[in-house]
Amino acid sequence: MSSRAARVKTDAEIGRAVRERLAAQAAANRASGDCLRAEVRAVWEAHPEFTAKQVLKKLTRQPLPSVRRVQEILKELRVR
Repeated sequence: MSSRAARVKTDAEIGRAVRERLAAQAAANRASGDCLRAEVRAVWEAHPEFTAKQVLKKLTRQPLPSVRRVQEILKELRVR
């Protein structure tokens, strides 16, 4: 029984570690997304007539996001 209790505790510790790692990864993804939205917004505000492909050409980040992702961000910006 004690080995099972130790295993359950270990499973709980592993679960906590996984949740912490996922939370850190989610925070990093949000930060990256916020930076991308800010870059796209800056280009679009300077050139509101630009399409997603034209905005993409002005971005300096590597690797570049997909055209679809830039289109999604522009759609959000135009709704506001």
